[in-house]
Amino acid sequence: MLGITLSASSLAQPFWDQVDEASVLEGTPSIRALGYRPHLTLTRYSTIEPSVLRKGMEVFDRQAAISLYFDRVDFFDHDPLVLWLAPRQDQRLLDLHRRLHAALGPKALPCDPHYAPEQWRPHLTLAMAIPASKRPDALQLVSRSLDAFELTFDSVDCVSWPPVQVLHRLALAGRAGSR
Repeated sequence: MLGITLSASSLAQPFWDQVDEASVLEGTPSIRALGYRPHLTLTRYSTIEPSVLRKGMEVFDRQAAISLYFDRVDFFDHDPLVLWLAPRQDQRLLDLHRRLHAALGPKALPCDPHYAPEQWRPHLTLAMAIPASKRPDALQLVSRSLDAFELTFDSVDCVSWPPVQVLHRLALAGRAGSR
């Protein structure tokens, strides 16, 4: 797989606390096993030239870091079940996502349909391998309230996986408010 992510270089302790709580439901903690920063995947492809992705990343040139507030846990109802943190809606993030896909254009087709602009749900994955037997426990985590926290995404990465390898990183400019 190849893709583009927004990543956070901060300690992100509230995120990692949620990861550790959710990963108890997995056989092996899937997010810790990545060895990669907290991130939002913007696009994903089974095959694509990294140079095309790198060119698409140009829409982030001179863009400020993106601060998002996360205030609830949600899930993708697959087998295995995936738990994730939902950010508050942020128009700037959605606009940049659309601009990225427009910049990638027809050379980047077909992307994973879950990451297409009309289908994409911004999410910060907590656990991606929760077995069906742990579904009731996972849904209990989803039903609990979450103390909202802010996380600033300060880099755009072109990555390949598995395992995660950063092929190119573009640092975003200083922090900008985004709520």
